[in-house]
Amino acid sequence: MSISFEQNSPSYVRDFKVPRKLDIQNALGKLDDNNINSVFTEEFYETFDSLPLPKKETDWLAQYVEKGQTYTEFLQLSRTLHTKSSYHRKVIYLTLFGQIDNTIFDIDSLMDYTQRFFQMEVKLINPFINVKWNDEKNQWICTMSLNNGKNRNFNLRTRYNEETKHSQICVTGILNLLKKVVPDDARCLIALSMCDLYGDDTDLFIAGLAMGNCRVATFSLYRYDPYLTFNESDWFSCKLKSATESEKQIAKRRNLLLLRACRLLTHEICHLFGIAHCIYYSCLVNGSGDLEEDFGQPLLECPVDLRKLYSLINFNICTRYEQLLTFFKMHDFLDEIKMVETKLNIIKHSPEPNSSNSSMLTKIVKRKRANKINTKNDAFLTAATVPEDEEVSETSAKHTKCH
Repeated sequence: MSISFEQNSPSYVRDFKVPRKLDIQNALGKLDDNNINSVFTEEFYETFDSLPLPKKETDWLAQYVEKGQTYTEFLQLSRTLHTKSSYHRKVIYLTLFGQIDNTIFDIDSLMDYTQRFFQMEVKLINPFINVKWNDEKNQWICTMSLNNGKNRNFNLRTRYNEETKHSQICVTGILNLLKKVVPDDARCLIALSMCDLYGDDTDLFIAGLAMGNCRVATFSLYRYDPYLTFNESDWFSCKLKSATESEKQIAKRRNLLLLRACRLLTHEICHLFGIAHCIYYSCLVNGSGDLEEDFGQPLLECPVDLRKLYSLINFNICTRYEQLLTFFKMHDFLDEIKMVETKLNIIKHSPEPNSSNSSMLTKIVKRKRANKINTKNDAFLTAATVPEDEEVSETSAKHTKCH
């Protein structure tokens, strides 16, 4: 693996070990499945970018020492997360928390993408009847329908700035509400919101938080809106660009928010399924330290994490790519169209697999996204997977999706 270093550019954090070819081979594990062998060829590996060098001090691997997770390690973890008693949990549930502007947030397309990505059923439920602002208390109040059929009001921990009138909701309060209404057949239940969230008073904001053992998570798309600008020092300093009446501009804003939401949601569901941050390739499941790094990451997983998903869900890899390609074409995701077309062309023209993978891997070709998104919004925190019985700490809240 060759990596070019630019003068004065940040490097990986001390003690982080850049994976060698042999490390990537070991992470993939022995390919003992004919369906995997027919896809995981040397040509297929060449369609994936190598792990990028950090460009800024705030980039994930410039701050944190990640050890990576091999396929074998994932299988060991899966035995505790996915047991015989949970085999019936085959549905990904989404719900909306608070008001959603349907002109810019396309929940139907996001559900469609999630179904294609994970090859699982995705359902939308509505336990949150109302989320409203209380002027007297300067606090958000939620009315929700519980599993016993009764409605109940809950006061949400809120911080509020009188000067800017901006407020944020504490993410753990929403997670505690979700735990009350998780369907029995849910692999996970995720609340999506346009409300701004925080974890503790040291946070600028967080994009969300997950409680893996409880199968719940919540994520905010507020800071993902391309029309939003905000101060990197003050959580309460946010400003939305004046909305335009141009249908073309509305569609562009809507499509960019959808792309960002697709990346965030699938990344975090991977974590809920037990997949840790990737250090082997440029990958959907890489960590990211700020929005700029987040927006520049690929929409798809690398071979190591693809194998993890395949072992968990047992889908047809070629069919999945075809369905994703259809979605990308529907929404003009140009980089992703090219990426998946290349992979499909290789998969469909691959020779019959042999029994040995000793020669596998791995010439890694470095490619760059054609339309990289740049932003100055560097101060970014987002979701961490937190065990059910552990308190959410500042450290875990900064293990972002950037977890």
